[in-house]
Amino acid sequence: MRARASRLAAARGGLLGLLAVLLCGAAPPPEWSPSGMVASDHSLASAAGAEVLAAGGNAVDAAVAAALAAGVVQPAGSGLGGGGFAVLQRPGGEAIVLDFREVAPAAADREMFVRAAAAGDEDASRTGGLAVAVPAEGPGLAALHARWGRLSLARVTAPALRLAARGFPLGAHLAASLERLGDRAGPLAALLFGPSAGAAGRGEVVRRRALARTLRAFAASRGEVLQRGWVAADMVAATRAAGGLLTEADLAADTVRERAPLVGRYREWTVTTMPPPSSGGAVLLQALAVLEGYDLHALGEGSSALWHLLAEVSQHAFADRARLMGDPDRVEVPLDRILSPTRVTQVRAAVDPEQTQPSADAYGLPVDPGQDGGTQHISVIDAQGLSVALTTTVNTSFGSEVVAPRSGILLNDQMDDFVARPGVPNAFGLVGSEANAVAPGARPLSSMTPTVLSHPDGRRIVIGASGGPTIISATLQAIVSLVDFGRDPAEAVSAPRMHHQWQPRVLSVDEGTPADVVQGLRARGHSVRQVEAFSAVQVVVRQADGSLLGASDPRKGGAPAGVPPEGGAGAAR
Repeated sequence: MRARASRLAAARGGLLGLLAVLLCGAAPPPEWSPSGMVASDHSLASAAGAEVLAAGGNAVDAAVAAALAAGVVQPAGSGLGGGGFAVLQRPGGEAIVLDFREVAPAAADREMFVRAAAAGDEDASRTGGLAVAVPAEGPGLAALHARWGRLSLARVTAPALRLAARGFPLGAHLAASLERLGDRAGPLAALLFGPSAGAAGRGEVVRRRALARTLRAFAASRGEVLQRGWVAADMVAATRAAGGLLTEADLAADTVRERAPLVGRYREWTVTTMPPPSSGGAVLLQALAVLEGYDLHALGEGSSALWHLLAEVSQHAFADRARLMGDPDRVEVPLDRILSPTRVTQVRAAVDPEQTQPSADAYGLPVDPGQDGGTQHISVIDAQGLSVALTTTVNTSFGSEVVAPRSGILLNDQMDDFVARPGVPNAFGLVGSEANAVAPGARPLSSMTPTVLSHPDGRRIVIGASGGPTIISATLQAIVSLVDFGRDPAEAVSAPRMHHQWQPRVLSVDEGTPADVVQGLRARGHSVRQVEAFSAVQVVVRQADGSLLGASDPRKGGAPAGVPPEGGAGAAR
């Protein structure tokens, strides 16, 4: 335990040191490429995507390769036991959205977690079998590749398979995520990496042999084995052994949905983002529409005046999220109302530049009614301009902590994204309404915000983040940094950030935020809390000349990878 604690302290100290540098304004330069760029939460995942681009793949191939590799090397935040969203934009501007969000098992019901709590299990929606929703990442990635990929699925899967079979060094973020589990870390690491890996620390090479077998089967069956086959049976057996409801019929019945993208504007940019069951796109578009009415330069980048404005705008959008959003296949989500000019004007009129509202009831449309978690984002643009923003998740860090032994798949705890118990916030402190209640086959509301911005001069921004509800505020602030303040991608993702989600009434800011900014926020009535690295943004920018810039948020230790001019790329080893 002492060695484990010292490793955690070292990882935390290194992160805080890095943030201290960034808060003083020093950011590394962005990666540059003339012909292809991938930015993700892990350098090996980015390298996997760049390798596939260099082999002749397109942005879809690269995004799938990076996602599969991330599931190997970053299991705290992604994997075949989860789900996700993808936003694609073709060079000509046509946009496509894929929804492969997990759904509640057919045997789920609205009161299941109320009963579990009454029986003494307060955490049933977050750990164990009941927390597991129907895994959908495998079918989603397979569908994404089948419709728009260029290379064979076997070639696209090859980097992830190599990492799983040959091994990879345990990264700093994964090591710290394991440390936070305390006594549960050793048993979970042994399930993921093998019996001898229970005490593995940062930098030690670990393998995922069971997952390697699954990846081979995934490629050979084009994803079918995760819905009908031995992998599906393994996930069901593990979930039910842990007290869950998942069945093979649930897996076989699940479908990947193509949805109409949500489109708005900010300054001269067209913003294409994710519709419900993502709440992120609507919250982002409402916030940007409100901000367009302000001269942000006059407030000053990183100032308490700007952060107060962002907090006020965010509170209104998050209140609308809580009261009005849910699964669009089950309830009517009034997007026209949420994003209407009338609503935008109402929010602007309600913002007091000198004071936050004294009551939470002042926010949101009238209706009747963290820690970085288990999510990762990938941004890709290829030489032709095809753009992919892909966010996948297992919900909280390490999901349900249930691992299917034969397949090596770690299963999500996505059931906690529903309103699991009326009046009780979820793991991220979010509250919701009946629109997001547990129901058989329902999709829980998500904060994932994969987004593509396009400019008339040919520029593009592909962006998204991890970090629960802080995904939305982090994506918003990075866009403001890029568009309003002209920062390069590395500066934009490295800048200090804030987060306010309406409930709880707390304004979170990065540790090390200047004292005058904190003082200015408190003077406006905010309850300010300084927290450590609560979100991570990944961005790729296509410049007007067609060249590409990429940056990965240093908070999570990721790194972008570009295809160099000669066309080669470092393989993910």
